[in-house]
Amino acid sequence: MPDTARLHIDLSDRQRLFDIFGEDAADQALRDFNAACSTLVDRLLAQHIILERQCDEHNCSWSVRFRLAEPPADRGEILSSLGQVGQTLLREALNGIFGNASGMRIPARLHILPGNIASVPEAEPLSSADADEVERILADENLRTVLQPIVRLQDRQLLGFEALSRGPLGSTLERPDRLFAAAGAAGLSVSAELICARLALERTRGRLNHGQFLTINLGPAALLRAADVLPLAGRTDVVFELTEHLPLDAAAELRSAIDRLHQLQLHTALDDTGCGFADLRTAEILRPGIVKLCITVIRNADRGDPFIHAIKQTTQQLQALGCRVLAEGVETESQHAALVACGIELGQGWLYGRPLDLERALNGN
Repeated sequence: MPDTARLHIDLSDRQRLFDIFGEDAADQALRDFNAACSTLVDRLLAQHIILERQCDEHNCSWSVRFRLAEPPADRGEILSSLGQVGQTLLREALNGIFGNASGMRIPARLHILPGNIASVPEAEPLSSADADEVERILADENLRTVLQPIVRLQDRQLLGFEALSRGPLGSTLERPDRLFAAAGAAGLSVSAELICARLALERTRGRLNHGQFLTINLGPAALLRAADVLPLAGRTDVVFELTEHLPLDAAAELRSAIDRLHQLQLHTALDDTGCGFADLRTAEILRPGIVKLCITVIRNADRGDPFIHAIKQTTQQLQALGCRVLAEGVETESQHAALVACGIELGQGWLYGRPLDLERALNGN
């Protein structure tokens, strides 16, 4: 059996980078990624013999043919080990360059062929029992509401909270990603969102300080029903946060539902917004009161002028539309300082407070 193998690395959906960061910052991120790939190859194959190296830097695609230094009899085990180490190094590179890469939905793939194929691990699959479990949880409304603070960046004054939902403590569906994935698998996504929203509204009624607001996450289908099924009478402190990116034509269809919420003196926000034209166009159509810049953008706020320029430009464009801008996922003082310099008004993230049980959050309010 030949003792040669081939390593492939490629970054998919490059356009999403430009939608999130804008052209200048995305170009810099791609250059950083290509440099990281070169370093990764050298580290991973340091003990082996590189026979051929092909790099398409424009498309962020790498192909390296190499010969194993170890005897061919150990080939399968060696390739498997290289794949495991390689995907770890790749994940480190992604996190260092793009922040939360999974949040960006821009996977990078690492393959070693022939033999085992190594790639960035997928999420743990849901068990067959999860659909039954989520039905019981929703029927019993056995859901916890946690609140994460939202502050004014200039002086860190508490202005509101984001309401987040969790499954029962100790349950396999305690984590929100698994809870809502199970609801989706059972065909209960909209029901789950509306139940969580109703519980958050009921549990916070009359308990926020004057001038504070509460944001609640809803997908498009749930948002269309919100005015009809949720207990909204007397609530002018609620902001419904649209959580999914939409094609522009679909965003336009939501306009009437959002107008109706505004007539009820309720407010809307657009979540997970980047620095690209498509996201700005969506904000222009929906005219939300608040626009949240996505975590991936914020984690690059202190990485130099290209990122600062993209964030500041986007902030100014959104403010020109009448939107308040919120930086989500702020974790460090250097990010905070950069975001203040960009003119962003609101902030949320572990630097200001992690999600807390509703009672603890409100009692400390």
